[in-house]
Amino acid sequence: MGQQEPEQDPVEEKQPKGFAEPEVVVDQLDEAPTGQLPNAAAKLTLHTDGDLKQTILDGLEKKGDGSLWLWVLFILCLTPNILNGFHVSSYVFLGQLPKNYYCMVPRLLESGWSHEEIRNITAPSGTAKNGTCTIYAWNYDQLSELNYHDALSYTQSHPQPEEVNCLSEGASTEMFYDQPDGVSIVPEWDLICERTALRSTVQVALSIGKFIGASSFGVLSDKFGRKTSFSIAATLYIVSGLLTTFSPVYLLLLLGRIGLGASASGVFYPAFALLTENAGKRHRSWMSIAFNFSYPLGMLFLALAAYLIHPWRDLSLALTVPSFLLVIHLYFLVESPRWLLSKGYERRAYRMVFGRRPPKELIDNAHVIEKNQDIDAGSQPSFGDRLKESFGEFTKLYGTPVLCRRALICHFTWCITSLCYYVTALNADNFAANRNVYVATTGSVDIIAYILSMIVLAYFGRRSSSFCFFLYAGVCLLVVLAVPEDKTTVLVTLAMLGRVGITAVYAIVTLHTAELFPTEIRNTALGICSTMAHVGSIAAPYITDLLGRLGWWIPTTICGCSVLIAGALTLLHPETRDAALKDHAKQEQAGGVDDDAHNKETTHSNS
Repeated sequence: MGQQEPEQDPVEEKQPKGFAEPEVVVDQLDEAPTGQLPNAAAKLTLHTDGDLKQTILDGLEKKGDGSLWLWVLFILCLTPNILNGFHVSSYVFLGQLPKNYYCMVPRLLESGWSHEEIRNITAPSGTAKNGTCTIYAWNYDQLSELNYHDALSYTQSHPQPEEVNCLSEGASTEMFYDQPDGVSIVPEWDLICERTALRSTVQVALSIGKFIGASSFGVLSDKFGRKTSFSIAATLYIVSGLLTTFSPVYLLLLLGRIGLGASASGVFYPAFALLTENAGKRHRSWMSIAFNFSYPLGMLFLALAAYLIHPWRDLSLALTVPSFLLVIHLYFLVESPRWLLSKGYERRAYRMVFGRRPPKELIDNAHVIEKNQDIDAGSQPSFGDRLKESFGEFTKLYGTPVLCRRALICHFTWCITSLCYYVTALNADNFAANRNVYVATTGSVDIIAYILSMIVLAYFGRRSSSFCFFLYAGVCLLVVLAVPEDKTTVLVTLAMLGRVGITAVYAIVTLHTAELFPTEIRNTALGICSTMAHVGSIAAPYITDLLGRLGWWIPTTICGCSVLIAGALTLLHPETRDAALKDHAKQEQAGGVDDDAHNKETTHSNS
């Protein structure tokens, strides 16, 4: 989703082995056997003023407190996400339907018949209906030898033959599209009639790619570093954009869209982690929220580009060219010092923060840490133990009624929120709206929604805010049913008002979910909820395209009813605004933070 992604707290990042609290080390020193005394004493000296890691962290905190380095890093992390706004809504323009389409008989055209004459004889509804996909199976070789009036008399005096699909194999017909050549992918691969699902799959491919990228690039980022993961994603972004632009066949188009989705997640997660890990406490909160503003900015640029460029391949190329600027990011972006510290690369982190080699006494301490890491490496859990631990996290998540109820509600609310977010973004054709205005308006209301969510969360709780935004969005989307189909301006206004609620609640739901689950299963809960959100984004194109053909009001009605149910379910959640975060699942067995009176007395300093 342009979306809000779960925010990770870099402060809770895992520390290297061998780095312990002073009081714990003292106990170890007193109780350690004689053979372990040097290591224990070495660990104790690490917490003096000369500690290399602490020196780096102190320097990083000062550097991330508003220096020029921080602002350059903020811009370098912010701008790549604008590309994501380009591509997530580009389907509105790349896959736009023609004003009209119908079956055409080349033999009759060669005989000098007009389109209206051909449709009067061949189409079951004549010229009265647009967007027809079938044709009468007359002997068109015979009719082509007659003039129109004789052929009309012939067809009126004979029983009507069966209807055949214009796109069926072996048919001596072709589709005519009332659309300039090259404007859309639809005429190029006949993505209409029974092939409409293939048109929707072009957008679904992007969501599948985002799902793949979210999991794979997240692992790569933690394993090999933020910059390495970002570099791979940037390269994939350029290659996938070019493949999408110049794809000669439909399958390559899908492959390019999957690559775009995967690389979109690949530039988002490492850049977000890089920013939050290195921004100082004073700037971390607002920069994390401002990071999401790049997404709707991309949608605004997309609307402008689509207004100026109409052929879909030219538009795709115009959206791909900015991705070459990622090469500049690869040159100037640095690896995250916090990630380097978590992996034991203290000297590299020191050079990155201070721009010089660390003093010799600090290097000696770094050697001690490396030795301790080598000693501790022998106690690493086996693959079987890690697998058992992973299953244990699922058991903790669903093993108690309290947590299971919260998890299932969160799965549903994330799925519905993502579904409605994408339905309102892709629903321009069902409203017969101007696509450029619709996409630009969508980006604008997202910015408003992000600002609104920040204001509301400053004064109200998570549960009440979520419920009110869900209720507001549901009412706006259901009021659409009372508006005539030809009132396009009113319909789009109601849809955008509903989208404000959907986008705002997305930010709140993400925060609320993180606070509902204890630390030991928080990432597991957020990961599964993110998966459910992708399920919603995958379903959205099919709802707008397939069900929208049956009734223009169906997609918004589904969303309106769904968000009202989601809003009602959020009332079953406890309020977490003033509640201390739990660390273990067993702490929730007695009801967790359901006691609001206790919540008000509990400080939020542990969050």
